[in-house]
Amino acid sequence: MKTIQFLIAVILVSLTTNAQITKGNWMVGGSGSFYSYQLKDNYGTNSGMGIELRPNVGLFIKDKLVIGITPLFAYSKSENGSSVTSYGIGPYIRYYLLQPENRVNVLTHVGYAYSGSNNSNDKSTAFDFKVGPALYFNSSVALEMTLNYSLNKLNSSTDYNIFSLGLGFQIHLEK
Repeated sequence: MKTIQFLIAVILVSLTTNAQITKGNWMVGGSGSFYSYQLKDNYGTNSGMGIELRPNVGLFIKDKLVIGITPLFAYSKSENGSSVTSYGIGPYIRYYLLQPENRVNVLTHVGYAYSGSNNSNDKSTAFDFKVGPALYFNSSVALEMTLNYSLNKLNSSTDYNIFSLGLGFQIHLEK
């Protein structure tokens, strides 16, 4: 009997959930991604794995459209044992494709980042693109699963691209 009551409660909550992706609301949260890479340059091929964390804050300037800023923290380790810790910051713009009433929505995200590292004077710029579902637990909390693609330029001489899977958590704050 308790199971049936629980299922009825879940159904009622899901029918009345309304995501806060409307003009004037704030979004705070973050995402993380894991990736492997293979970098080819004049010195040969280098490959390895990395992790990236991106907290974020944004403001909905229009229903379903948010602009914001995100710091970047990344760590990567190559097969030869060398590691790099990077940090940066940049703006982003995000758009939700479905109506705000939907319990599941689809997000698209375009961002830019400028970063440096603790190991050298390397500076990097990147354009990143994300797409994936946002699953709302209630009207304010969402879990995001994204496919990410990043176009990177290191010291204006080396280009490299990263394809990764991301997991994010967002809290939507009502105005």
